[in-house]
Amino acid sequence: MQVTLNKELETFIAEKVQNGGYANADEVVREALRDLKAKDDPAEVDSHELAELLLAAVRGPHRPLTTEHFDQLRSRARGPATA
Repeated sequence: MQVTLNKELETFIAEKVQNGGYANADEVVREALRDLKAKDDPAEVDSHELAELLLAAVRGPHRPLTTEHFDQLRSRARGPATA
């Protein structure tokens, strides 16, 4: 496959390589395509949103977890008790 880029995009890619983030132009284009593909994938969007929520929680104030917290989590994970 061969792709033709305008001068502005060629310069942008060259700068990305020069700044050391990428080994070559191919890597820049592949990452851009992966990002574009991820935008079209709802699961990928959901995982990014979840990551943002988790990061906010991790960066916030913390309180120590106790055995009671883990017992509650186990109960919720098992669901309603069946007889």
